[in-house]
Amino acid sequence: MTGQSPPESDLDARRRALESKLAELDRDRSTGAAPDGRTAQEPSGLVKLFRFSADFVSGVIAGAMIGWLVDRFAGTRPWGLIVFLLLGFATGVYNLVKSAQRAQRGG
Repeated sequence: MTGQSPPESDLDARRRALESKLAELDRDRSTGAAPDGRTAQEPSGLVKLFRFSADFVSGVIAGAMIGWLVDRFAGTRPWGLIVFLLLGFATGVYNLVKSAQRAQRGG
């Protein structure tokens, strides 16, 4: 026996196991692989979903804001909002399609 009490040897064993796991994670990080097998440059599905929704929603919100401003200062209520909201929707769809194509190409 090494002269250590059982709780100390148990702590040493747990420390060695932790060190080996940390070394493995460090190797994975240096190679760029995530724990689930993806590379560090490849975004997860949830990240892609948020990116797609942000691309779409930002176009619609920008169109609505511009339309509201046009109505407020030009006095064309509600036509500026309607027209620019539709343009924002079209821009959002265009951004969504471009993002989907970019994601499919892998970039």
